[in-house]
Amino acid sequence: MILSNLVLGFVTSYIGYMSPSMLNITASKIRLEKSKNEAHKFILGVLLIVVLQLFVSISLMSFLNKYPELIAYLKKIAAIVFFILSIVFIKKGLTKKTSENRVYIENSFSLGMVLSLINMFAIPFFIVEYKFFLMYGWLMKTTSSTIFFGLGSVLGVFLVLSSYVFLVNKFKNNLLRVTKYFNVFIGIVMSLVALYSFLISYF
Repeated sequence: MILSNLVLGFVTSYIGYMSPSMLNITASKIRLEKSKNEAHKFILGVLLIVVLQLFVSISLMSFLNKYPELIAYLKKIAAIVFFILSIVFIKKGLTKKTSENRVYIENSFSLGMVLSLINMFAIPFFIVEYKFFLMYGWLMKTTSSTIFFGLGSVLGVFLVLSSYVFLVNKFKNNLLRVTKYFNVFIGIVMSLVALYSFLISYF
């Protein structure tokens, strides 16, 4: 049972985080422009917030079920935040020259925490998956079950981000030629997320 909870959390989080996103692309960008160690610091920052988001989601699940308007409110805030960030990244990607395109990241760990913190979709994602598995009896409302499910979820996110860092290093010779467009790509991803958040919040 414990192993199944671990695998369940791992698989669902891996699938949920595997598509190109702000976190994945930023981790790749740090690996290209800084180093593997800086990328790992970024990942650790992301994981710290993911742990908090996961267990806050589980703790507040019953509360949020009583107040669904709160989730809708958070989604509206997320849409605004992602829209602003998309403009910032797209502008940076289009205005800087290739030789000036390196972004100085003073603290990759803090950057990972910040970007993970503004990922407002994490909490609804964890709430939905946890509630779904409880409903079908795949998880139990026990401390051990919750801990191992959470551990599996964190490991899933870790492997996804690490995979992006590993793969981007393998193809870095080709990617370095187009690295100036990474900010534009991140901005486009954010704008799509903002649009999606806006649509599900207002329609």
